[in-house]
Formats: sequence, C-alpha cells, structure tokens
Amino acid sequence: MRTKRSQLRFRRLARRDSLTGILNHQNFLGEADAALRQAEKSSRSACLALVDLDPFKQVNDTYDHAIGDAAIVRVVALCQEHLRSSDIFGRLVGEEFGLLLPDCSLEQGVDMLDRIRLALADTPIDERHPELGISASFGLASTETGGCELSELIAQADAALYRAKRAGRNRVEAVTEGG
Repeated sequence: MRTKRSQLRFRRLARRDSLTGILNHQNFLGEADAALRQAEKSSRSACLALVDLDPFKQVNDTYDHAIGDAAIVRVVALCQEHLRSSDIFGRLVGEEFGLLLPDCSLEQGVDMLDRIRLALADTPIDERHPELGISASFGLASTETGGCELSELIAQADAALYRAKRAGRNRVEAVTEGG
C-alpha cells in the first residue's frame, strides 16, 4: 500500500510545476490538446490564452529570486480565484503561463482575462514590499476563429500576446477574424 501511494505521489509530482503546483509545460499541452479534441467532437468553443508577467526580470533584479518566486506563487493563486474547475492552467516557462478555457467564447475569454488582469493590478504581491506590483499581458485565441489545432491556437495566442506587449503591456489582446 505504501509503495502504491508513493507511486501515485511521484506521478502527481511529475505532472505539476514544483513551485506553483499547477500543470507543468508538457502536461498542460497534453491536457489542453485533449480538451480541444473534446470541444471539436461536441462542436463547442474553447479559448487558449498565453499569459506573460510584465517585465518580470526587473522583479528578480531589483528584489531577488525568492521574492520573484513568491510573486509567481501569488499570481498563480490569484488567477486560480478567477478560473472555473474545467479550465486548464499550466506554467509554460519562467513567468509565462497557459490557460485553456473550454466552453468559452472569445468574448467570455476576454472578459475573464480582463478580470484577472485588473485583479493583478489591485493586489499587493508581497507584504514586505508594498510598492511591488505585477501586471500581465494576455494573448487570446479561440476555436471560433482558429480551429481546434493546439499548435495553431498557440501560434495565434502568441502573436496576440506580442501585440499586447508592443501596445504597452498590461492588456488583453485577442485574435479576431483574419488574425
């Protein structure tokens, strides 16, 4: 029985990001792809969002990596407060995250991401450094405009994310008809 519990614990740990507890990159991609297949079969929409914390390198350079890690943990917890149980949330790399929002239209996705964006702006990240604020840029793609291929939705959301960053950061950019 102990061996079985240990195996299950290690399997769970291998699927999760060690800092945040959300899905790691590989498992986010796997679960997002499965959710997209399900959306396609049931003719339901879904949105894929990429989230990047705005100039996060400055947090690590100004404070330190421990504060940076605490900020990432706080951001993840804050995002989870706004997500539904069906949403898939993963840490892709460093301060970049992915969200797959099943049964979600593009308009609903923009609304949800904007609520998260505003909550981040209004929430102190670290009690010891009340001046430390974190903002995020969001790129959003939808099966309504981009189909159900994960790689295509990621490419579209990534392009929208870079538009958000070029337009001044701390904003949500969505792919609309025609890109």
